[in-house]
Amino acid sequence: VLLLLVSDRPNQFLCHYLSSAMVHGLRPTLLGWDSGSWLGGGSPKPWTFHLGAKLVLPLHYLAACGYSNDTLVVFTDHDVLFQGGAAALREAYRAAAAASGSHLLFSTEHQPYPEEVGPLFPPAPGAAPFRYLNSGMWAGPVGAVLELLRTLVGVRRGESLPALLDVYLNWERHTARASPTPRVYVDNDQTAYACLFVSQHLARACGARGGSTRRPRESSREDPRGPRGDPR
Repeated sequence: VLLLLVSDRPNQFLCHYLSSAMVHGLRPTLLGWDSGSWLGGGSPKPWTFHLGAKLVLPLHYLAACGYSNDTLVVFTDHDVLFQGGAAALREAYRAAAAASGSHLLFSTEHQPYPEEVGPLFPPAPGAAPFRYLNSGMWAGPVGAVLELLRTLVGVRRGESLPALLDVYLNWERHTARASPTPRVYVDNDQTAYACLFVSQHLARACGARGGSTRRPRESSREDPRGPRGDPR
């Protein structure tokens, strides 16, 4: 199991996350650490850059490291506590994937974001208490995750992953030049996930053809700080 999260500075949630992971023998990979933004010598990135990094950095890492397509990836935000090790994560994923017939599993929450897409969501899956997709946790095999992230960051519509990474790493230079900010660093990452999910649901409902309409499966997990991308 490959555990990923994105964080550029320490916070209380990250400390609890790492502590619970170590208790269960898990070794998460932390992406985006930026000591200059909190130890001095640098300015903190705008919050939207962090949200975009939750898409760009996992894509860059997975594409560069060459994991096999069937390697299980579990991505979370900071506000997660682990209650088991790698074997428990694999078993939970296998059970949920088998029940849903889906490769990609997402957490859910009780409020939609963006709010205007809320009425377009299907009913809550199975016995899940929450209806709306949450971007704070997802899981799936590397091959499916790469396909998803390439779509969300815009690679399929002409964006360059190296260029997106350069904007993230050198954001002050790009901002000083008043260069156009790539869309991935403007929108909330949850907007990207939710709109893709809803568009797939509508495509299935309308009987669309010509592409995959497999939907990411939602699991029941609520982000206690709400759906609007509050700092984690």
